[in-house]
Amino acid sequence: MSVNWDSYEIYHPGVVGRLRALPRAEARRAFEGLMNAKPARIQMLRRLLDANRMKLSASNEAIQDLNDLYRLNVEPDPDEPGRLLPVWYSVTNDVALFLGDVMIERCPGLEWKFFTWGARNASYQRHVIMGFSRVLDEKYNIDIDRAIAAYGHRVVASRGSIPNYGKALVRGREIDVDAAAARARTRPIEEDAFIRWLRLAEWNA
Repeated sequence: MSVNWDSYEIYHPGVVGRLRALPRAEARRAFEGLMNAKPARIQMLRRLLDANRMKLSASNEAIQDLNDLYRLNVEPDPDEPGRLLPVWYSVTNDVALFLGDVMIERCPGLEWKFFTWGARNASYQRHVIMGFSRVLDEKYNIDIDRAIAAYGHRVVASRGSIPNYGKALVRGREIDVDAAAARARTRPIEEDAFIRWLRLAEWNA
């Protein structure tokens, strides 16, 4: 299956670099800009699905179709092994906004938050879903955008687009990052990841 991009437009966040590395004010502006753009980005995703004869809806069946579209078509960047083509990071962003809103629709106590708890946290200064009542950690969140991007990376790696990380020093020990990544690649690619994340949100809400 090939994607009909029709008039799809890539989202530009207006910032360069990782959100966690930006000054707080700049990262917050990026968050507010994304939240303001959310209705338009979800509509852009809807148009993309319409062009591919699919419908965007909150039903599990439609979400599985969306998962299949992403999994079967996500493409690697030929110049950066392990990375996605820029258009697919934009699709990742749009899918994350949609799935996050579905989580909130199904569990009204949840909400989008600008995560500021701990600069070492992988979700620092990112847009995450929070408000879970069945967990002890008040900082617990679902970084759905990062989860989908990681899913895309695993998919393209399973097709041979593999980055080379080399070795790293972790707490005084040298770790072969490539060997660890190779072990992780032995796990099968989940075909229902989007549904699993929605269920995770429901269980912990």
